[in-house]
Amino acid sequence: MTQPSIPDLIARLIATSDGNTAQAAARLGTTAASLSRWKSGNARPRPQQLERLRALVDGTGDLVVMAEKPKQDARLERLEEAVSGTIHALREEFHRTASVSSRQEVLDLVAALFFAHVTSIDSGARGIGEHLRITGQTDTATLNRFVTDALSAHLPQRNGEESQGGRLALERFFSPFAETDERFAGQLLSIFERDAHAFRELHEAGRDDLINEVFSRFMSTSFVDEKEMGQYLTPPEITRFMVEAGFHALTPEARSRLLNPELPRNAGVILDPSCGVGSFLAETIRFAHSVMREHHKAAAVNKWLRRFVEQHVVGIDKSDRMLRLAMINLGLFGAEAANLKLANALAKRGAEGEFCKSLEGKVELILTNPPFGASFSGDDLKGFAMGRERTRAESEVLFLERYIDWLAPGGIVASVVPDSILVNRNAFADLRRWLFGRCSIDAVFSLPPVTFGATGTQTKTSVLILRKDHRSVVNRVTYFGEAREVGFDVVTRSGQRRRVRTERNDLPALLAEHKDRDKANLGRSKPLDEAANRWDATFHIGLPENISALVDHPETELIKVSDVAALVDDRVDPRRQGWADFEYVEISDVDTRIGVVGSKRVAAADAPSRARKLIREGDVLVSTVRPERGSVGVTPARLDRAICSTGFAVLRCKNIHPLALVWLLKTDLVRHQVIRNNIGIAYPAISEGACLDLVLPIGRDGVPAFSASAEKLWKAQEQFEAAQLAFLEEVASLDCAAIGATPELRQIPNLVEGSEPSAVADVA
Repeated sequence: MTQPSIPDLIARLIATSDGNTAQAAARLGTTAASLSRWKSGNARPRPQQLERLRALVDGTGDLVVMAEKPKQDARLERLEEAVSGTIHALREEFHRTASVSSRQEVLDLVAALFFAHVTSIDSGARGIGEHLRITGQTDTATLNRFVTDALSAHLPQRNGEESQGGRLALERFFSPFAETDERFAGQLLSIFERDAHAFRELHEAGRDDLINEVFSRFMSTSFVDEKEMGQYLTPPEITRFMVEAGFHALTPEARSRLLNPELPRNAGVILDPSCGVGSFLAETIRFAHSVMREHHKAAAVNKWLRRFVEQHVVGIDKSDRMLRLAMINLGLFGAEAANLKLANALAKRGAEGEFCKSLEGKVELILTNPPFGASFSGDDLKGFAMGRERTRAESEVLFLERYIDWLAPGGIVASVVPDSILVNRNAFADLRRWLFGRCSIDAVFSLPPVTFGATGTQTKTSVLILRKDHRSVVNRVTYFGEAREVGFDVVTRSGQRRRVRTERNDLPALLAEHKDRDKANLGRSKPLDEAANRWDATFHIGLPENISALVDHPETELIKVSDVAALVDDRVDPRRQGWADFEYVEISDVDTRIGVVGSKRVAAADAPSRARKLIREGDVLVSTVRPERGSVGVTPARLDRAICSTGFAVLRCKNIHPLALVWLLKTDLVRHQVIRNNIGIAYPAISEGACLDLVLPIGRDGVPAFSASAEKLWKAQEQFEAAQLAFLEEVASLDCAAIGATPELRQIPNLVEGSEPSAVADVA
């Protein structure tokens, strides 16, 4: 079937945007002017834009209902504004009159008030408001009775604490107001009364999405001082995407058992071992419940729901407060029971360790965003394969190992991971090899830095989906997808970071491609072998198809850098050599116009900490920081045994002229490869070893002739530099004679100063 032309695709995009060109352009992430040029055929979108255009026109649409139904947007925005307004008013009132002062107390009280208010409205009542006032009764007594009754009636029953009969005591969720809080209680009644009409529309608006969004936003801003605890709440767009992708990745048999109205006991467990406020658990219930409602009668669905939540959905967290908030969150979604456990999911000993061990081999699906960056050492590493012969290990490494222990054969884990898991060496590379021996890597989805921007971090993350193998031979094809847009931006207003929804969302199209990999436009399915150094999607789909055909196939006739150069790393410390000064080469000293490096004279006592690499005449220096800028140059004879920055990879040529290698490394073919190999957001860089694997646009037979051409250019440049130096000395002599000064070499003017491209900061 012939694909639609670009003008046809744009016409369809505009049509699905209510005929509004500006709206269509915003969905595509471009301007209306560009859209018009593409529609007329006078220009073409870039490949990535074309892929997104096809995904928007032919894809499944946005997972977020609010973005799917633009006609409801204005009403939903008003509703969200009202709910957010209530939260803002509560914040202000806490500052003015509340007796509670700590952030934790405020969070607990607001969560309890919201829970009581919403569940009351769900039951057909009016929620918190001035209508609750009874003559002769104080406002504090009124609120105390109302909130206590709501918690008693609607809190999930089970929470994993047997000493409390399976349920936490009500005072753990709500501390009654004292008589001295009378003014504060009265203000609360007025605040909730003001926006009561908005809350009463929650059912019709899609309460699940809205409450989860507002509740999550409130808690994310409440944890701004606790990021060391790893409390980075997962945005609802990512949670929904992961739940649906995880359910799709399940085997048909496992999915059928979990969504069977009879729900057999061997259906397995859905687990979040770092459940926090319960976002993944709540979304799992919502998604599975919606699927069941489509195929079964209400009575069967209600019976299934109770058993599903009580027996098959499990949350673990080591924070008592997190579990209490998770119970409230699940209650807001209508869950009548919650299988939550207060425990350290990494525990190997004691009662916590026994509970965690009891889950081994029983979990069908893990959906989670584990804490990042915490280090474990000593006895905490005992029992972990990733802890053997190590003095310390990162929490995310240990969690991934634990997930595989918990999974049943064929089970799925869908986890947010920092990209260090996918690209870094040492312990992270060991983890990848360990996982590869036990799992199929089903999919890797790259997320943009904005994903957790509302919590104040730009950490680069991905969604990793693994399947625990239970066969000796498995299909190692992995789907790699890159989401550049996830349905929201992050802006700062009044000193607070806020998520602002947009219609630019790659997640729905990536999800559709994950389900039907034969129709991949944004992503790519390809084998991933044990020797793969990187698992990140950016690396595996970061090349255009024509370049990937040259680079990723071993039968290509093109040579690699390793065929004509060796990586050298001779190190000295200028401060310990007894030198007075030395010639130092940093990244800004590379003349990108002619491919030759310069230097500056530096006192040995002032040597930068990065001035460590000893270089020789003819060495090729390659900037590993922002390498796509092409800061590559040859070391001239005068800099033999000079010192260069550790921000360079030093290549020593064999059977090729150094200048020939320099210009081959500045080609588009190589530039695409180094962009793909970049690691990091603020300072993208490649590893030195990656330089050896770069494919050059030349075959082995073509090297001698190209080297001869480079030799001619080298000699011509030497002659030019000599002629230029003589000419500039003559200029300096004329200048000094005119003003009566003594000419010195350092006074020779730089006639081309200002024409050089912007220097690359030496940050290595």
